[in-house]
Amino acid sequence: MNLLSLAEPFDPKDIEWRIAQAGKKGDGKIWAKVLAYITSRAIMNRLDDVCGPENWRNEYTTGPQGGVLCGISVQTSPGFWVTKWDGADNTGIEAIKGGLSDAMKRAGVQWGIGRYLYNLDEGWAVV
Repeated sequence: MNLLSLAEPFDPKDIEWRIAQAGKKGDGKIWAKVLAYITSRAIMNRLDDVCGPENWRNEYTTGPQGGVLCGISVQTSPGFWVTKWDGADNTGIEAIKGGLSDAMKRAGVQWGIGRYLYNLDEGWAVV
């Protein structure tokens, strides 16, 4: 198992985009700044591919001020697990599901999964 493979770029079909900011210019044209992200399913697939489905697990707990923490554990040798944690607030839409998913994505970044997406230039959508 090569854990450095967790950090490899994703196939473009696995990358999704969301609007981070939007507005209207003085001339009436709409603008939108977009950010790339991956889903928690893409993270699960990457962990399955690199580690094997039996060699990773995740767990959740309540964050220190609400929200949720996710720990992703990888079995690096028989019986030896390494866990990396991160968390997120519950979201405004589907609060608990969104919080669980965001915490999983953030914990994945702790393992290097999708971390390169934070270094991409800002994107602008045509509206």
